[in-house]
Amino acid sequence: MSIATTHCRKRIEDVRCPDVKGLPDDIYHILHHSFVEILKMRRSIESADTVIDKSTQAILGSHEVLKRVRDDGF
Repeated sequence: MSIATTHCRKRIEDVRCPDVKGLPDDIYHILHHSFVEILKMRRSIESADTVIDKSTQAILGSHEVLKRVRDDGF
């Protein structure tokens, strides 16, 4: 991509559904908004998975610290 070209946001017909061309505007807008909301949910799920993984790592780290403290006699 060169500096001269502009970045174009993809629309639903460009990304997944070439068959939406020619549909009435209201149906097209409903499909587009649904597609956008699905993408938002997908990103939210991916973010939640990352947070869960970090929380699991923190729990395991805490468990190991507690085990060392017990082994040291505290």
